[in-house]
Amino acid sequence: MNFKFQERYEASKDPIIIGLPERPENLPNFDEVDSLLNGVLRELINERVLSTEFGEITSTGVTIQTEVKKVVAIGLGKTGELTSHRIHKVFGRLFQYLKKKEAASASLMFDTFGHDVRTTAEAIGYMSNVSIFEYTGKKHQDENPFLTDFELTITSKEPVEEYVSYGRVIGESVNFARVFSETPPNFMTPEIMTEKISAAFKGSRHTKIDIKDEFDLNDEGYGLITAVGKASDNKPRLVTVEYRHPDAYDVKPVALVGKGITYDSGGYSIKGKTGMPGMKYDLSGAANVLGMIHGIMALELPVHVVATVVLAENMISGNAMKPDDVFTSLSGQTVEVKNTDAEGRLVLGDAVHHASQYSPRVIMDFATLTGAVIAAIGEERTGVFTNKGGDLIAPIAGLAEETGERLWRLPLDDIEEQKVKSSAVADLVNHVEKPGRASFAACFIRQFANGSPWIHFDIAGTATQSKANAYGPKGATGVLIRSVIKAVEGDLI
Repeated sequence: MNFKFQERYEASKDPIIIGLPERPENLPNFDEVDSLLNGVLRELINERVLSTEFGEITSTGVTIQTEVKKVVAIGLGKTGELTSHRIHKVFGRLFQYLKKKEAASASLMFDTFGHDVRTTAEAIGYMSNVSIFEYTGKKHQDENPFLTDFELTITSKEPVEEYVSYGRVIGESVNFARVFSETPPNFMTPEIMTEKISAAFKGSRHTKIDIKDEFDLNDEGYGLITAVGKASDNKPRLVTVEYRHPDAYDVKPVALVGKGITYDSGGYSIKGKTGMPGMKYDLSGAANVLGMIHGIMALELPVHVVATVVLAENMISGNAMKPDDVFTSLSGQTVEVKNTDAEGRLVLGDAVHHASQYSPRVIMDFATLTGAVIAAIGEERTGVFTNKGGDLIAPIAGLAEETGERLWRLPLDDIEEQKVKSSAVADLVNHVEKPGRASFAACFIRQFANGSPWIHFDIAGTATQSKANAYGPKGATGVLIRSVIKAVEGDLI
């Protein structure tokens, strides 16, 4: 998508896009827009030719300087209710409409949207990528031509190009993550994913990449990752991307950790036939962490971030881990495996301990970890856990609320601690047949934080969406990428 910017409207053949609040007189440039439309704006609204209903898109033809021009209006609803989340939805629906109509170009009257300038401009850039994302995969068709060819001219009295560009970068980072999640698992094995990560980040400024293959993992004592990945012909990997801007050279890093089970059969605790389709999305935690570091690097933020993704296939063979097996983790703690389908917490145990060795000021891990979190709080909320108080979570929770990404803190205390340490043959056990299993899984991971402040995000419900909405199609969402980038940028965590 190509953007042009101008201070005043210049006549062209492009359709004109305006935002319409419930009370059109609230438009800060009502007289200018009404004059442009030959004084018929109120009439068009009163006759319901153009709608002010939130998110509703209407269009009509208007004669402007002897030529008939198409006017596209999107309703903004009540001005006082136009939050950041709602303004993003407005532009999501707008770009989806323009794509459906196969528009080649348009002119947008920025000042008619009457919201905070930066938020509105970022929303345009962000949603220009996110809302019209399309994964074509292995289909014999061209990539999304609208995304590359469409031209939008933005008319604004205020300079907005920088904010639009900022939003576009974060939107590109969300789509970067989505591609990992959407790719069929035979084309996204741990080795292939490692190669793609290396290709994407190698040679980037202020960046180092460390890759551990199955031999390194075994030799260096990553016993839990090795246990999960050993049954597959596609062996596990641990990839760490460290970005350290010169302005943050002496700053402790923020550590991001992502679960990347590139396919999850459940192992010997095998999933049912309805449980396996969609398991390619079990790498979404890793994909989203890659989206986060992608955006941070592209914006060249003056920060220090360590992003670690653990990649493995959970399969079945004569060499697979079995219920009742015991393995030694990187931390030295032994773990009794009671359920091989509770593999995510195993690989995260080693990965979180690995991240702790960077002496981070906080570790945040992201994982499609438990169906239990969906049973507890639904598909629309991310479950959040921490080994510290609510103050550690509050800043990112506030940002997530602005972006429409709902978080819900769940309990983590001595109840789960006793269960995690209930094995008769090892230090820890990875599963119990009792209620509260989302908290149990989080508590298991907590054992490996090594004293670092730690936040766990269970994105089992929010990593994907079951139907299309203003933020894009059915499938991967890139949840929390925007919120985390902003939290890191603002030094809020």
